[in-house]
Amino acid sequence: MKKTLFSLLTVLTLLTGVLFGPLSPSLTASAFQPTDFEVSAEGAMLVSLDTGGILYQKNIDERLYPASLTKIMTAVLVIENTPDLDTEIITVSEEALDLLEGTDSSVTGLKAGEELTARQLLYNLMMASANDGANAAAEHYGGGNIDRFVQMMNERAAELGMTGTHYVNPHGLHDENHYTTVEDMYKLVLHAMELPVFMEVASTVRYTMPATNKSEEKTLVTTNYLQDPNTSSYYKGTNGIKTGYTDPAGRCLITTNSRDGYNYLCILMKCPVYGENNQKVRLEFPDSRNLYNWAYDNFEYKSLLDTAEPVGEVGLDLAWNKDHLTLVPETEFSAIVPKEADASTVRVEVHPTAERVEAPVEKGQSMGYATIIYAGEELGTVNLVAAESVERSLPLYLLQQGRNLLHTLWFQVVIGVVLLLVIALIILRIIAGHRRRKRQRVRGYRRY
Repeated sequence: MKKTLFSLLTVLTLLTGVLFGPLSPSLTASAFQPTDFEVSAEGAMLVSLDTGGILYQKNIDERLYPASLTKIMTAVLVIENTPDLDTEIITVSEEALDLLEGTDSSVTGLKAGEELTARQLLYNLMMASANDGANAAAEHYGGGNIDRFVQMMNERAAELGMTGTHYVNPHGLHDENHYTTVEDMYKLVLHAMELPVFMEVASTVRYTMPATNKSEEKTLVTTNYLQDPNTSSYYKGTNGIKTGYTDPAGRCLITTNSRDGYNYLCILMKCPVYGENNQKVRLEFPDSRNLYNWAYDNFEYKSLLDTAEPVGEVGLDLAWNKDHLTLVPETEFSAIVPKEADASTVRVEVHPTAERVEAPVEKGQSMGYATIIYAGEELGTVNLVAAESVERSLPLYLLQQGRNLLHTLWFQVVIGVVLLLVIALIILRIIAGHRRRKRQRVRGYRRY
């Protein structure tokens, strides 16, 4: 039996894309390119931590070597697997140190048998980029097995949606099978920043390492010159996060920067190691400064859609004296856009659940979604809802039900049966009349 039109029309709720509240690793595309400088990095991203919108991107899905950016994942696992960072004691083994012999590794001079807390280990990892600290952490949290810890790294990467990442070691020394992408690093860093202690450690410029059972007190200094006021590369407002370097990986740098209420994350991978005349260069720091300055000079946070502003309409049935329903955004939509942009330069594409809906409708009822586009690129999406409540007209509803009834199979069958019965009755009446007249003729003959 065919269903009536009324039973077919239901209201669907569509999910929004990037709404500007808590961030998720889902990214919006960038339509913007700086014109007064070039970014030397092979892969790069500048993303707003306030909205999740990308201002700049370059090869974010390309497979690249992370070098010591690897230690972000190592630090994440240390934090996630330590109930108390000040009471968890890690003992450095001879085997963990022997694995680094001949590698020209970045180390902090940990000694076999040296004991330090998990918190102290984090400062070694993140600030001083210590490979000896990475191996000590991997051995401890891998239950005495570094390979088991690497397996934990890959499992955690999969859980975080880092589909372009594969780890072979806990420190980032070069291996052809040890790789990641800029987009995956964004997913990892976004998660790491939500963990307690992580940003505190990553943002520290100098840390006094207490004396241990094997070493005197010593001072660790950050390898991130952008956040160190004592270097010529210092850039005010920078906090963390991690540096990385091997010749195959190039110079890598992940930082955050804040100014005037704006917060950005910059990821650079495979910046050149050598410049003209084969001289070593450090372009990751000026690249980061240039991108941050470009963002602060050219962009601002703007409201592009208001909840009281109609953005479209759909046809409306079963309402008296009203044939359309106005749609408005469920929430205000804001984004980081060029300063010259305004609502008049933003295009809104409306995607209603249906071209026509039936009354009754409640104000705020979900009716689809809208895509917000600037300069040909999608900035995000927002739910669309009914701007008002509309009651159903009973006469129109009954009329519609009557019309629908005429088209149902069972009604057509009943009508057919009734017609057949009527026809049969007429035929029977004709036959009966014919027989009656015949009998009357017979009786007339008998009289004569």
